[in-house]
Amino acid sequence: MAVLTNCAFLMAQTEFDALKLVQTDINGTARYMGMAGAFGALGGDASAIKDNPAGLGIYRKSEITGTYNFMMQKSSSTWNDTKGNDDLYKTGFNNFSYVIAVPTWKSKNGSMNGLLNSNWSFAYNRLKNFNRRSTIKSEATTSSITQFMGNFTKGTSVDNLDNDPYDNMEIPWISILAYQGFLINPIAGTNNWMPVIGDNEKITPTYTLQENGYIDEYSFGWAGNFSNMFYLGATVNLQSINYKAVSQYDEAFGGGRGMILENTTYTSGNGLNLNVGTIIRPVDFLRIGLSLRTPSIYKLTDNNFSKLDYYISSVDNGYSDSPTGYNNSYQLQNPMQINASAALIIGKKGLVSAEYVYSDYTTSKFRDENGDAANFSEENAGMKDMLKAVQTIKIGGEFRLTNNFSLRAGYANMSAATQPNADKLMRYNTTRSDTEYFQHNSTNYITGGFGYHEASWYIDFAYMNKIADETFYPYNSNELNAKANSATVLTTSNNAVVTLGFKF
Repeated sequence: MAVLTNCAFLMAQTEFDALKLVQTDINGTARYMGMAGAFGALGGDASAIKDNPAGLGIYRKSEITGTYNFMMQKSSSTWNDTKGNDDLYKTGFNNFSYVIAVPTWKSKNGSMNGLLNSNWSFAYNRLKNFNRRSTIKSEATTSSITQFMGNFTKGTSVDNLDNDPYDNMEIPWISILAYQGFLINPIAGTNNWMPVIGDNEKITPTYTLQENGYIDEYSFGWAGNFSNMFYLGATVNLQSINYKAVSQYDEAFGGGRGMILENTTYTSGNGLNLNVGTIIRPVDFLRIGLSLRTPSIYKLTDNNFSKLDYYISSVDNGYSDSPTGYNNSYQLQNPMQINASAALIIGKKGLVSAEYVYSDYTTSKFRDENGDAANFSEENAGMKDMLKAVQTIKIGGEFRLTNNFSLRAGYANMSAATQPNADKLMRYNTTRSDTEYFQHNSTNYITGGFGYHEASWYIDFAYMNKIADETFYPYNSNELNAKANSATVLTTSNNAVVTLGFKF
């Protein structure tokens, strides 16, 4: 079997791959998650620092913090009136942080002007986890992936598919698998192809997906408190991406025939960005925050391979698989992010906070490993057409029942990240054969929690209900006579979170 490495012009990325890596989430300490992440103007929390570094300047004491998360997830789908469900349970750490509060003010005639604190932070935060398991099933339908394969292979000759096709950079790997698996047949005298199934023949499809991985951030920050009225901060952030997806698309034809297409994708790499922010406290009861996170430039490596099991007849059955060891290195630039926030402090009894986050996903860009975007002109143009500018609104509140015990609640909404007509445009030199895609419609968060704080330590608990609303397509059937119907997919994640912190 052929082994390919570092073939720069065998492109594998699509707009939906970029979306998965640039899309944000609300994740962090229990206090932060209990208020739906509405902390941009508040600060004084380890996870608030990643949204607005000026929040580091709020600290008066040094602190060590750690957070543990238990996730219970349910994925439910409806495809052609058929229901599908799947469950997943995961545990892991959300953050570790170490804050060093350094007072710099010395009393002069009782005044408190100038730089009062110069604080530093070293933090690990899990920005996002990719963990998901989905099963999407359909009743019998007349739309088949073999029709997509035949249409996608138009213009490719039998000779090209016979003679070392994996070494030919102009041949998509999904066409090779379809040909070797007897799913498409050449039309005599042309370079056109027809699917193995007959006109109006019904097939029964099933799709399963298992995703794992994370985006982690390691940050170093500084913030200053100026006269208890103005806070300024900055963090330098190293982000690490590790993602794996295993999908399986199954079609049962009539007469005991059928096929199973399995795809495995790995993506890993690192990126760097800078986050700067301010908090203004014009009066005791009001805080206003603003921060800007610069785009990250990720250096990434993909490894993907595919396997097709087919049973077309007693003779034409078996499997075909793609080469392994193919590594594609490239760069991805994610969009700039702007956070605007405000908080009302209600005496010593509580607070109400709101935050607005804006990130224009259409400005994301693929580049080759040398930083040149020319080879990704189609993909980058596609991101402008298929993706959207995303707005996230967070609202949270905290009420202090006693000097030590507080209750919290929050709500957040993330707007659609894809256009309503977004579809997956697979290029003709792609090495990928995972044809499916998910349109993102919205994500909603409902949160609550409580905490107990002493002078030298504290413990917080939170619950977050997250519902991601998506539309699933098994392949892009816009050019086919028999279009594939979409499926609705709701992924509900229930997170139970605990944070333990020590002050000194």
